[in-house]
Amino acid sequence: MTMTEKKYDDLAAWAESDAPTIRPGAVVRRGTTASRDAVRALLDDAAEGARDVALVERSAGRPSLDATPGESPMWKVRAPKQLDDQVRAVAAAEGRSVSEVLRAAASEYLNRHAS
Repeated sequence: MTMTEKKYDDLAAWAESDAPTIRPGAVVRRGTTASRDAVRALLDDAAEGARDVALVERSAGRPSLDATPGESPMWKVRAPKQLDDQVRAVAAAEGRSVSEVLRAAASEYLNRHAS
């Protein structure tokens, strides 16, 4: 399945939000032997409709941002409203997600201030 950039950005925003990750009433059990692929296959079989597909994609995890597989670290930061407005304006103007803009800004800052 090919995902459009907009859909990816929408799911990224949803995944990074404080919205619930599990549907109300869902029973979740953790097993030590269940592999990610097996869980994904079960969820794929159960998915019905676009909303459920989005839930499956979200619950199966996001691709790593690094060259190596694994979960990418997640940062949660607070910012003044004015800074948030500026970042969102840049993201909208460039057709990028807020996360992409913040990663680029952090990388540029660190490159300029490397010792």
